[in-house]
Amino acid sequence: MRYNEELFSPETINAFEIASLVAIENKHPEIQPAHLLTGLLHKGSKIKDLLFANDIDIFYLEEWAEVKMAEYDKCSTIIDKPAYNKSVILIIEEALNISKNFENELLTPIYILASLATPGVGFSHDELKTFIVTSDQIISLRENSSHLPSQPENKKIVNQPDYLINLLSTNFQDFKVIGRDQEILHITEIIGRKNKPNVVITGEKGIGKSKLIQGIVSIIKEKKTSTIFQHSMFFELDTNLLVSGITHKGELEERLRKIFNYLNNFKRPILFIDEIQIILDDPNNGKSIYFLLKNQLSKSNSIIICTASNEAYLKLFEKDNPLQNYFERFQLDEPDQERSTLMIYANKKLLESHHKISIDRQSIKEAVKLAKRFLPESQLPDSAIMLLDSTMSSIRTQLDTIPSELAINKNRLTDKNFDNNSIILSLKRLLKYTGLEAEENIDIKNCNEVFKKIQSYIETRQDCVNHTDLANTIGRIRKIPVGKIVTKERERLLNMEDILHKTVIGQSIAISTICDAILESRSGLNKPGLPIGSFFFLGPTGTGKTELAKQLAQYLFQSKESLIRFDMSEFKEEHSAALLYGAPPGYVGYEEGGMLVNKIRQKPYSVVLFDEIEKAHPSVFDIFLQILDEGKLHDRLGKTGDFSNAIILFTSNIGSEKIIKQFNNSGNLPNQTTLMEDMASYFRPEFLGRITGLVPFSPITENMIERIFDIQISELEESLLQHKIILKIDDEARSLLAREGYNPQYGARPLRGIIRTKLKTPLSRMIIREEIKKGCTIQICLTEKMEIKLNVVHKNEPVTIDVLI
Repeated sequence: MRYNEELFSPETINAFEIASLVAIENKHPEIQPAHLLTGLLHKGSKIKDLLFANDIDIFYLEEWAEVKMAEYDKCSTIIDKPAYNKSVILIIEEALNISKNFENELLTPIYILASLATPGVGFSHDELKTFIVTSDQIISLRENSSHLPSQPENKKIVNQPDYLINLLSTNFQDFKVIGRDQEILHITEIIGRKNKPNVVITGEKGIGKSKLIQGIVSIIKEKKTSTIFQHSMFFELDTNLLVSGITHKGELEERLRKIFNYLNNFKRPILFIDEIQIILDDPNNGKSIYFLLKNQLSKSNSIIICTASNEAYLKLFEKDNPLQNYFERFQLDEPDQERSTLMIYANKKLLESHHKISIDRQSIKEAVKLAKRFLPESQLPDSAIMLLDSTMSSIRTQLDTIPSELAINKNRLTDKNFDNNSIILSLKRLLKYTGLEAEENIDIKNCNEVFKKIQSYIETRQDCVNHTDLANTIGRIRKIPVGKIVTKERERLLNMEDILHKTVIGQSIAISTICDAILESRSGLNKPGLPIGSFFFLGPTGTGKTELAKQLAQYLFQSKESLIRFDMSEFKEEHSAALLYGAPPGYVGYEEGGMLVNKIRQKPYSVVLFDEIEKAHPSVFDIFLQILDEGKLHDRLGKTGDFSNAIILFTSNIGSEKIIKQFNNSGNLPNQTTLMEDMASYFRPEFLGRITGLVPFSPITENMIERIFDIQISELEESLLQHKIILKIDDEARSLLAREGYNPQYGARPLRGIIRTKLKTPLSRMIIREEIKKGCTIQICLTEKMEIKLNVVHKNEPVTIDVLI
């Protein structure tokens, strides 16, 4: 249905034409009220100037219309002449009714807008709750329309909203931003541009994104930057206060609208929004906030600097969002250990004055190192600051409370009515708390000695942080024995080869090759930033390749959990290989990031084992090259995995036949040149050329198998000892079991299965049946028929149970 256009003023006709174009542009089959509102507020319209002159926020109205349009259904084909929606017809009819109250008037935009603002006509009563002007208010503006000035007069600046913090007048407690000069310069260059001066700083939590803003504010206050900022106001939006206490839909938008109105009074205001996802990632208000921000950025001189995590940026900016066109992304990386040490040292007085404890550069350096290693879920410098803060708090508590607690316990010791057990428990807690070695047997007789030990510690305890203090804190956080933390790496490295020879049998060449390379890397002679070493383990199955990887993780990083293993047969296809660095956008798992990056971020000090790499898709080798070349890997979410504290191991069975043949003929293994020539037929030369060394593994011989058996059977012996059961194996039974677990083709791999079926399973059943109890001794021997027999001798009982297995 169309109305006689003679009833419409030229401006009204123009508004309907624009509404039609807006509907076509958005692929909407009908002209609806939001299209009409957009048409009324088009550039240059008199009603737009009228609203602006009367302090009605036209930017908000435009954004309000866009939000409503986003709710309309779209059609697959473009409509040349969209029809009027029923609501639009009602709007025209209501506008005609309103205009009848005024003589000889055409249907001007003011009547259309008044009709739009009438509940139940174009929009429902609930929808109009967030519409900032009523129908009566619009009609009241009619009398002023003929006196509209060509340009709006300067408005009086209202009071600063509570949600804004003036950063130029904020005291940052003398905090010094150190080591971020290049980053600060880059951001000031971005916000100084005429076009697209807005920036979103992305990065992990704890790396100093918000502290970077303090550095920018400082150089603006000190006039050490471009003159363009000399008269700029710099505010921070308190997002937590902004979103608190909201009771109804649209209230958040109203608060932001007031803030932007206030900012528009200034020539070139800068607004900092920390963690912008707090206001954008809202299922109820997020979309309307997008449009509100977009309008502010496109129609004002405001500059917005915001921060967001990498995940939030991809979710809120990169996924088909118009805001991406207004912001430049600036990725802030975690500072290295040296720069983190400088940052903390420059601001150490803030911690020292709070705790009344001193810290020197060496302690800070040690804290950074320990935080990087044992607190991988947090980022530098925040993780090191947290470690220092916790340690200093612990020291202060010790100095302030332990003397009085000791005095109380001494008095209790003389009280015959007091429970001595509570005194002993208190002393044990104090020993553990101070990091002193706990006395195994503390009783009432040696309490005085323990008192003296703790008293001496407190008296000699200096008001400063040392390595042991930091280790104690890490031990409490991670439940790690302090001895493992304070053990010097130099001692472990020098003893590494001897220890590995005891746990991995028959692979002296492999162990020596790896130990030499690790010592070379740790000496500081290698290029910094690269992995500790990268090795290609070659040889037949069952020779100890995986076992050596486990022992390296255990010895170097104090935990077998520090082994990250990937079975490369699971990455045969290109789409599965992509999971290592992140699924493509739109695929399942995209928001989780790369599997490899996630694991190395959780365990930066680790051994990374890529097992049977010949089975992987060729595209995986591009990942390997990046790790070996740069020591870093970036996933699709922008997260970075740092491999500079990791050992990279690759394994393959390729070339096993040649290794076995040469070993059997000469007793020697192929040299590096021969191995490189053989591997060149299967692997890319640029990959082989970046590996620290090719490591051949000797085939397992019968002479080695008994020593391997002893290592593996010791695990069963330790498990039984926990139940106070002793296991003894005579030499003949030991030799027989070892031989049964040996296979020339599979090496020592079947040995663990033999121990399980011949010993572990039968013993488990006997324990369940209570034929074996605490205090028993199990003797394993051979019968005359060369069968394995178990003799179970019960404690304090002459009775034995003989079982053939």
